[in-house]
Parts: sequence; C-alpha cells; structure tokens
Amino acid sequence: MILRPVHPAVGDPIPVGEPETRERLRALYRRTDDARGIRVNLIASVDGSARGDDGTSESLSSRADRAVLGAIRAESDVVLIGAASLRAEGYLLPRTARLAVVTASGDLTGASTGDATDADRLLVLGTADARARVAATLPAPHTFLELPADADGRVDLPAAVTALEAAGSPRIVCEGGPSLAADLLAAGLVGELCLSTSPRLVGGGLPVLGGAPHPAVGLELAGLLVDDAGGLYARWLVPSVG
Repeated sequence: MILRPVHPAVGDPIPVGEPETRERLRALYRRTDDARGIRVNLIASVDGSARGDDGTSESLSSRADRAVLGAIRAESDVVLIGAASLRAEGYLLPRTARLAVVTASGDLTGASTGDATDADRLLVLGTADARARVAATLPAPHTFLELPADADGRVDLPAAVTALEAAGSPRIVCEGGPSLAADLLAAGLVGELCLSTSPRLVGGGLPVLGGAPHPAVGLELAGLLVDDAGGLYARWLVPSVG
C-alpha cells in the first residue's frame, strides 16, 4: 500500500511497511513547538460514521491508517480516550506513549488494557467520587489523577489537560470516542484535528463527533495524504484555539 502526499504540495510516495515509513510520516505529522491546543485523531466512513460494520472503528481501519496512527502516537506523550472507548474496544498500551482514560462514573468494567504492568503508563482521570469505582473495576496497575467536576458533574476537561501536562505529558492526542472529542472541541482545547476517511459507506452508525453539540469552527487544511485504496488522511488546524 502506498501513501501519497497531495497537500500542501505533492510529495514522493510513501510505501507502507518499509523501514523509512514511520520517520517520513512522523516528519509530516510533527507539530511545531508553539502549536496550541491538543491533537484529536479520528477515523470515519465517507458517510461520517465512527464505527464500521462490526460496531468498532477497527473495521474502518487499514494498513495505511495504522501507519499514520503509529506516527501520530510516536509524536505524542499520551493517548487520551474516554471510558466508553476503553470498555467497547479495549486498548493495548501504546508502545511510545502513555494511555490516559477519562471517566465520570469510574465504571471500567470489562475494560481491557492488555498486559499493562506499569502504573505510570496507565493514567485514569476522574473526580473524587470515581476513585473507588475505578479501583474496583480496573484490575490493571494504574495511577488515578483526581480532578474537579464541571457544572454537569463530569470531569473538568481543561483541568484534565493541565493535569496531563503537569504529569510530564504535554503532547496529547485524543483518539475518541466521539463524545469526548466533541466535548474537547466545545471546550476550546483542540488545536488540530486529524481525520482519516475510510472509503466506505456504513449506513447509519455513530457520528464521528457524536450527538453532542460543538461550535461551528472554520478549519485550515494543513496536510492531506491519499492511499491507493481511496483512504484520505487530513490534518485540520483549529485556528481559534488560544
């Protein structure tokens, strides 16, 4: 499979799976030191579903998408996800970054994190009320970061970002789910949206930004890759952040 840069300029093809693939992709996805806001990385079908036929995002993915995902993770200190994503899909700890889970209820029943053994690499962000439930439902070693609640009783997301930065992980990428991504956008915390578009129609499914409202924002296309199966990989900047 081949990835072809087409914006901001046409570039040399990038063969997926070759020794130089990751470094070339990392260079394309590297953020500048003064970049504002966190990065969000999502995948959707052409008709906007974040889930494929199997009810997860995995059936929308491809070798090229996984190569881009790996490069983005390699340029990040921590992967941020919502508890629903962990329960529904499970997550292996990224090889090059921490994993951080946001939970309001603390219920992580059925969540899988593979063979996680280092509590410093699995962070759980929740309010004081969630601490005991997390301890009871997540057997994997983890570090609980207690955060204030917002006006609706959910985790205060600006405080979550600040806590991750204070914990030594300033380069944050959120991989969903859709509701968490929309909430981060609504809170004005997102500086870049990376969106992979799978060349499929799902017919319904879960909207890529969930059903929650988020602000109307003008985006700037910073980069676009195309693979030879029709997949699109866009980097959108959110100029209003900061």
